[in-house]
Amino acid sequence: MTAKTTKGESDEVEAVPAEEAPEETEAAEPEAARRPARPAAKRKRRVRVIEVIDDEDLDEVLEALDAEDEEAPDEEAPARPAAKPAAKAPAKPAAKPRPRPTRLEPPEGEAEEEVEAPKKAPARPNAAASSEARPGIFGLTVVQAVVVVVLVALLASLAIWQWTSASSLSSKQDERDAVSKVASAYGDVALNYNAQNYQTQMGKAQKLMGGDLLESFKSTTLPSLGETFKNNPELSLTSKTNQVFVGTVDGRFATAVVMVDIDVRTKDGATAAPATLLRLALAKIDGTWKVTKQYASGVNDQNQNQQNQLPTVPSGGASKSPAAEKTGKPKN
Repeated sequence: MTAKTTKGESDEVEAVPAEEAPEETEAAEPEAARRPARPAAKRKRRVRVIEVIDDEDLDEVLEALDAEDEEAPDEEAPARPAAKPAAKAPAKPAAKPRPRPTRLEPPEGEAEEEVEAPKKAPARPNAAASSEARPGIFGLTVVQAVVVVVLVALLASLAIWQWTSASSLSSKQDERDAVSKVASAYGDVALNYNAQNYQTQMGKAQKLMGGDLLESFKSTTLPSLGETFKNNPELSLTSKTNQVFVGTVDGRFATAVVMVDIDVRTKDGATAAPATLLRLALAKIDGTWKVTKQYASGVNDQNQNQQNQLPTVPSGGASKSPAAEKTGKPKN
C-alpha cells in the first residue's frame, strides 16, 4: 500500500494501492510535458509513503480507493494543471482509510452496564413496601409474621384463661365433692346405733364432727348413750343416706342437706321415718371438712331448744319417747 502527500497543502495523505501509484505518475508526466515549464519553486514533490494496514481494514481501504478512482475523472477539469487535480482530488477522502470502522456493538462490559442500567431505572419501592415484600419466617412477609405472632399470643392467652377458669371450677367442684362425701358419711354413721356397735359408731361419728357439735356430742350424748342401751338392749337406730344436696361452699364454710331413711326399733315396735331431712353446717378444720352443726328440717339456732331432740342423739329416756310409744307395730 502507498500514500501520497503534497508539500504545502497541510500534508494531506492519501492511501492508494501500490499498483495504481505508477500509473498515476506516468499519466501525470505527459500532461506536465505539454504544459509550459514552471519555475522550480512551484514544483511539487511527491513522496511515496508505504503504510502497513491491518487485514481487517484492508478491504475497507481498497473499496474507498476504488470509489475515489471512479470519481476522479469526473472532477478533473482540462483548464487546471494535471498535478493539482491529482493531489487535491483524493485529498477529500484521504482521511477515510485511517479511521477504523465504527464499532457497532459496545464492549461486553459496557453492554452489561447498559443492560443493567434500565433494570435499575424503575422507581425503587419505599422501605415499607420492601419490608412487606421481604420474606420473613417460614416464607412469610414481615406483616404476615407479625399477624401470626399476635394470633398465637391471643390464642395462648385464651387457652391460659380457659385453663385457669377450668382449674378454678374444678377446684370448686372438688370442694363440693368433698363436702358431699362428708355429709353422706355422717348420715350413714351418726344415726346408726345399737347395743352391739354403739361404741364403734360413736368413734366413727366423732371423726366426722367438729366445733360445737363435737363438744355437745361428747358432753351430752356419750354419757347417756351407754346407759340407754344397757336399759334398752332391744333399742336400735339405723339410717341410710338417700341423697345429699350441697349448698354454698366458700372455701372455709359450707352447707348441705342430707336426706336419710331412719328406722327406730324398740321392744314395743318399729318406727320408720323415710326421707328425713337434716340440715348440716360444715367447716374446714385442719384441711378436712367437719360437721359443726345439725338441724332437723324447720329447726334453726333460735328454736332448736324448743324442739324435741332428734332420734340421732338418743338420751336415757329415748326408749320412753312419745313417738315410740304411740307408733306401736305397723298395721300392715
